[in-house]
This record gives sequence, structure tokens and C-alpha cells, in this order.
Amino acid sequence: MTADSTQKKQLVSAVLKRQVLYIAGFTAGFAAALWAFLTFFKPFVSDILYAFVGQSWTLYSMVTVLFWPLVVICYFSGIYLVVRAGVNQAFRYFDLLLASVESILAKRDEPVSLPPELAATALALNQVKTEQDRAERAAKAAEERKNELVAYLAHDIKTPITSIIGYLTLLGDSPDLPVDVRARYTGIALDKAYKLEELLEEFFEITRYNLQSIPIERSRFDGALFCNQVIDEFYPLAEGRGLSLSYAGPAELEVFADAGRVARILNNVMKNAVAYADAGTEVAVHTALATGADGFVWWQITVTDRGRELSPAHLERIFEKFFRADEARASSAGGAGLGLAIAREIARAHGGDIYAASDAGLTSFTIWIPQGPSVAVRAPSAS
Repeated sequence: MTADSTQKKQLVSAVLKRQVLYIAGFTAGFAAALWAFLTFFKPFVSDILYAFVGQSWTLYSMVTVLFWPLVVICYFSGIYLVVRAGVNQAFRYFDLLLASVESILAKRDEPVSLPPELAATALALNQVKTEQDRAERAAKAAEERKNELVAYLAHDIKTPITSIIGYLTLLGDSPDLPVDVRARYTGIALDKAYKLEELLEEFFEITRYNLQSIPIERSRFDGALFCNQVIDEFYPLAEGRGLSLSYAGPAELEVFADAGRVARILNNVMKNAVAYADAGTEVAVHTALATGADGFVWWQITVTDRGRELSPAHLERIFEKFFRADEARASSAGGAGLGLAIAREIARAHGGDIYAASDAGLTSFTIWIPQGPSVAVRAPSAS
């Protein structure tokens, strides 16, 4: 039985019980009043009535014949008024519910309070209020963090621009510089330009950040070739950090997903792995089709690197937007903190998920993309 049906049953039961009690109370009171009238007041009232009709027995008899029909009419009129009062009191519940909803919308501090028969509804409304408050605090914190990161990036953008202008000015003002010095200055300016490009990409990523509207368009493609193509893109960056890249999985693997979106997931995870892996270690990518206990098939991609171990508290927050492992804004590895958050949202938009684990410096990110008949099935828990 659902909470809604339970609440409805409790409310109906409370209203019916109250109506029965009211009717029973009125009936008992009416019967007691009738008994008292017949026992103690009837002779006195009969004498008054007889005198009122001019001591005419015929008129008196006609009037007394109407006594019991009047009693019945009075009884059912009373029942009608009692039932009407009960219905009006039942409608009071709607007024209380509307007032409670208005209190939530008005963001008042006091909790929702309703009669005992609406306890389940009061609990649900208070949960909604609590979740609304939590969401507002989270949104406010995220907005503050976003503004802070925009300010940081705007400040950081000035540094490479200043360097680029400085070195290009030197090159322009000193045409007789030796070739090796000119080449070194040109290389530095180019490196700063690349850094500026990265910062601008992060800046635009923040300004257009909206994970709630990710369109997914699936198609069939070779997942093995796909993974190797993404790995190939990271060879220059990995070589610069003294890392090796490896692939483990079948030579061919037909999968069904949005290749462009999954590429973004894997790119973000690979970028994180290459940035934080210890120099001289290996970043490994493994892919396969995994079948759950219920027979549902998943496309699994796991990226593993060896470096600093991540604490459980860190793992809980690593997929939060604007969260960075390295909070130093000047870190060459620290980005805007959107990559893994976007990766999770794209995976969930597919009906899957992404999980992280870290043990003894070995950190892995596992992506699950559903391949079975229903994408509504939840991805299995990461081991």
C-alpha cells in the first residue's frame, strides 16, 4: 500500500468516525430530550395546548396527531445539520493543506503542522520543505562558487595574456635576436596561448553550465575503436608527463550509445587521470560488456591511474559541480571542477552512472552505459 492510499484511508476513516460519533451523539441527545419531554413535560404541555385550542377536543386531537411526524422531521433535520457540519469540518482539511503549501512557498521558518489524521501529509510536506531549503542552499553555494571561479579564471586569464604580449613585444622590438632565443620566446608565447585557450574553454564551460538538458541520441558503433581513438588523443599530454597509456579489451565491441556524449565522459575522466597520475606510471583503459544478475547488459569502461589516494570524503564529493581535488587556483592540474560532474550527468542521461574508487593510490573511474532493452534499470554498484 502506497503512502498516498494510506493517507487517504486514514483521512476517510477519521471523517467517517467523526460523522458516526456526531450522529450517535445527536441521536442519544435527541432520544434523551424526547424521553424527558414525554415523562416530565407532556402533561403540562398538553394542558396548555388544550387551553390554546379553546378546549376543543377535536382540534386538540388533530394537533396531537402531528406530534410524531414533527418528531421525525426534527430528528432528520438535526441529522442533516450534523452531517453538514461534519462535511464542512472535512473541507477544513483543504484549507489547512492550502495554508501549509502557502507557508512552504512563502519560505516561512516554522514547520508544517496538521491534525493527527493528516500526519503522513504533514511529514511529506515537511520533507518537501526540508529538501527545498537544502536545494536552495546548495544552489546558492554553487552560484557563489561559480562566481568565485569566474573571478579566479578572469584573474588567471590576465597572466598568460601579459606573458604573450610581453614576449611578442620583445620579438617585435628586437628583430636581431638570435634564432635560438627567438625560437625560445616563440615557444613560450605559444605555450601561454595554449594555456589561455584552456582557461577560456573553462570560462565558457562555466557560463553555459546546464546539466539538466542533455539530449541523448544513440547509435551503434565499435566501442573498442572508440576507446582507442580517445586514448590516442591523450598521447602527447601523457608523454609530456612521462605517463604510458594502455588499452585492455576486445578488438571489436558493438555498443549502443551517444558516441559524442560518451566521448565527453571518457575525455573528462582521462583528463583527470592524466593530470593526477604519478609521473612514470600507467593510465589504463579497460572496456567490456558486463551482464548483471538480472541478465541486463551494460557497457563498462574503466579508467585506472596510480597517484595520490583519494579519501572516502573526497570520493563522495568528487562528482559535485565546481569541486576540485586541488583547491589551489593556480594549480596547472586544477580545472573548473565541472569535468566529472558533467561526466556523471551524461552517464545518468543515458540511464547509467559513473563510480569512483581509490585504494592504496590506485584510483579507478568506472562508467556504466545500459545496453539492454530498458534504460530505466539502475546501474550496478561499483565494486
